Amino acid sequence: MIFTQMQFRNIFITICFLIFCNVTYAQADHRLGEWNVLIIKGKIAPRFTMVGESNMRNSARDFNYNYFEIKGGISYAFNKNISGLVGSGFYNTYTSGGLFLAPAVQNEIRTWLELDIKHAYKRLNFEHRLRIEQRFIPENYKNRFRYKLGLNLPVNNSLFTKGTLYFALYNEFFISQQEPFLSKNRFFAGGGYKITGNTTFQVGCINDTDYLPNTYSVKNYLQLILIYDFTKLINKHA
Repeated sequence: MIFTQMQFRNIFITICFLIFCNVTYAQADHRLGEWNVLIIKGKIAPRFTMVGESNMRNSARDFNYNYFEIKGGISYAFNKNISGLVGSGFYNTYTSGGLFLAPAVQNEIRTWLELDIKHAYKRLNFEHRLRIEQRFIPENYKNRFRYKLGLNLPVNNSLFTKGTLYFALYNEFFISQQEPFLSKNRFFAGGGYKITGNTTFQVGCINDTDYLPNTYSVKNYLQLILIYDFTKLINKHA
């Protein structure tokens, strides 16, 4: 089935509206935040892939960014559908109201082990990500388990080739060692466009819910993602 541009737009707007409706009974910051992501990845050997990622967030779609993270990892492909990854990163949260205002509220280092599983049914492309995190926070150490289920659906092509529009959905659960054990839920709905064979742009809405002992809080973000795959560049100069 090929979607028209009008159908694509209407579905995207409907999903975003449903996300924003999840703030009725929660402690919520009703401002729409901004979440910018840059992902650079590429194969460095037949089974090994290098991944680097940076994130910046603010609370009101202004230039007062109060959070950033830089992380990276190496993945190994067991076969075309299953891979494992070892990663590490720096995660910093700053005082709200300015551009990375000091003092920092929290500086964190994380390491993690990850298992990624992909499978497809017709044009539905499913992704499962299981991650075990080790969180090193000053004077504190925590473990956390994360499970992410994602779905990508190409709109105007059967494969993800140059010029392809696609829908993207995912939901991720964050499981901690202490109550509440479900500490966070993150839902994303959006779409993307494969600009070239190695560059993809994606935009969507994130509903980020933090669960506390007696209540929960909700924050919504507009997320912009740019993905660049340098595999062809390496192969060209190999």
